[in-house]
Amino acid sequence: MTEFRVAQSVVLISDFRLALAHSPWLYVLAALLAAAFAFAVYRYTLPPVSRLRRSVLWILRGLALVLLIFLLFEPLVTYFRGRARPPVVALLVDRSASMAVSSRAEDRARVLRKILTNPALSGLSHRAQVRAFAFADSLDELPLDSLQTLPLSGVGSDVAGAWTRAQKLLSTENLAAVVLISDGAYNLGENPVRAAASSPVPIYAVGVGDTAGEADAAIAQITTNELTYGGSRVPVDIRVQARGLAGKSAVLRLLRANGSEIARQNVSFQGEESEAAVTLSFEATEAGDVRLVAALDSVPGESMLQNNRRSVIVRVLERKASVYLIAGGPSADLAILRQTLEADTTVEVVALVEAAGGGFLYGEATPSTVELEKASLFVLCDFPTARSSQGLIEAVAQASLEKRIPVLFQAGPHVSVSRLSELKSVLPLESPRQVLSEDVVLTRAAAGHPALTSATSLPAEWTDLPPVYGGVGNFTVGGGGQVVVKLSRETLGIVEDEPGLVLWELGGRRAAALLCWGTARWKLQLAGNQTASGFYDQLMARLRGWLVAPAEEQRVKIRTSKRMYSSAEVVRFSAQVYGADLAPRDDATLDVRVTSGSRTESVAMRSRGNGRFEGELMPWAAGEYRFAGSAQVNSDTLGGDHGLFAVEPFNVELLDPRARFDVLRQVAHVSGGGFAPAARADTLLSRLKFEPRVVVTRHEVSLWRQALLIWIIIALLAIEWTVRKRSGML
Repeated sequence: MTEFRVAQSVVLISDFRLALAHSPWLYVLAALLAAAFAFAVYRYTLPPVSRLRRSVLWILRGLALVLLIFLLFEPLVTYFRGRARPPVVALLVDRSASMAVSSRAEDRARVLRKILTNPALSGLSHRAQVRAFAFADSLDELPLDSLQTLPLSGVGSDVAGAWTRAQKLLSTENLAAVVLISDGAYNLGENPVRAAASSPVPIYAVGVGDTAGEADAAIAQITTNELTYGGSRVPVDIRVQARGLAGKSAVLRLLRANGSEIARQNVSFQGEESEAAVTLSFEATEAGDVRLVAALDSVPGESMLQNNRRSVIVRVLERKASVYLIAGGPSADLAILRQTLEADTTVEVVALVEAAGGGFLYGEATPSTVELEKASLFVLCDFPTARSSQGLIEAVAQASLEKRIPVLFQAGPHVSVSRLSELKSVLPLESPRQVLSEDVVLTRAAAGHPALTSATSLPAEWTDLPPVYGGVGNFTVGGGGQVVVKLSRETLGIVEDEPGLVLWELGGRRAAALLCWGTARWKLQLAGNQTASGFYDQLMARLRGWLVAPAEEQRVKIRTSKRMYSSAEVVRFSAQVYGADLAPRDDATLDVRVTSGSRTESVAMRSRGNGRFEGELMPWAAGEYRFAGSAQVNSDTLGGDHGLFAVEPFNVELLDPRARFDVLRQVAHVSGGGFAPAARADTLLSRLKFEPRVVVTRHEVSLWRQALLIWIIIALLAIEWTVRKRSGML
């Protein structure tokens, strides 16, 4: 495409260019020939007309032909338009709870309001367009005049995330700078100094608060077992931090939710900065959810009491789940499987491993049917083999069938196909082969299932797992089985996929089968990957949880994002709803109600598709909240779920409320901005100068596609025809 340039415009349009699909000289030649042709046609007319009329006729035709040839050369006009865009300043105001701290040194909320009413800030809005944002753990854009009434109650401070998200929101604007008003304390997100080094605009920070801090004691952490059992004594670990209270002491108490005291211990503080680790314990007497409260008595001279209480919720179970692990012989898969099961404190594992010469490596004798009937779950690893006890196979089948005990089966290279058929009543598997083949196979996800779904995904994708062993035609799945994971043999040039993980639910009894072996690799080879290392443990935990849970309670699962919340923190609900066939139900109506004290609120649950729902609730007071929900389709109830969470006045922002001016100074320095404490905020804001930016945009117009030129050609030819007819010409 050849171009020739037309003189630049001095106003908004500049660098005007016209391009043709062929040589412009060829167009000039064609245009001259067209004009000459038109002139020649009208040099003599019949009947003769005046020279003026002949001139009008040949000019009309000549213009039409010249424009038509012009369109055939596909003309393209390119021009650049410049537009001056005003500078934009992102004003970020910290609304976390630490900005509301009041001490003898200063009241941060009052100082913040003074900055927001400073004439220097209003003067800044005359030099640039100010876009106001409030941030804590998230970012919200607000009208500038609403910042003075901003509630300072946010849970957590993500300082770096605040300006990162603001810059992304303003990426299409002429963002000139970020003005950050904060105490500099951060406990979420990336290190602000590291993030500021890559900021495309300077950050000007205004520091609010006292960097020295005042005397204070706080319960930094309370931890214990999430699950325990009735009758057991459970330790509760509590970590207490203190500042500026050297030589003083206080009583730390462990309380029940009703305020009754369980245990106490005196805590002494040594040095200006001290930390004490205390272990108290409680007796789990009743099954259910129990909220424990750690409360530190007031220490003389401390500045605040809001951080002297923290809670934790413990679920007390009636008894441990009894798992019978039966293996056809020792193997790496067995070792990892047993290690994983025994690491779960909610499980009591009984291992029976057959020896090559008969008998058991673990376990002295074949357990009786009565003993097996006490099991909560049978786990069969590379069992049964050709040498397996007939009595044990029959006892497992009988106990599982009569007591509806679920079965988890993991294939192995020594499984006897003929002996496996004796478990067909509780494990609907068949094998057309006499000996299982051992190809190297890969796994891939095939379908969703509530056994594997949760509020969070598994730590790794199935397609990213190390290869294991299986074989084409090893197993066929009986009725009622759902293949949720398949084995792929594409590396062997075999297109067909084989079942890898199968789940059954028949008559209120469940079973699962992992139809490959060498799965120890999923734990050992992923151990170095911090993200994916927990895949195997979570997979087994979710399978075991689904197998032993009552089937009717699994069709509706309602969870909160966590069990302990701080005041002013939003409680987020998630739910999963499945039909009797375990298919996700998007058409369900989910009714969730939350009760605390005498007040009950409903949670509006929104569908996210594939049987998933979500909702939010703003708690109205500190204390225990119990929720219950049910799902219905028309008049049919699919099931329900219930649970407990708690809201406490503690806020992580109050754990260490000291201002971090050192962080703000470094943020300003590495980004090319500036820093000033609140007392000198007007000086910093008044010296900020910004210039508008001229934004140049390129525009292209394909003239040969413009209808206007076509209509001009038609009009020229129509006028020519009209003049010819009026002149009596053909």
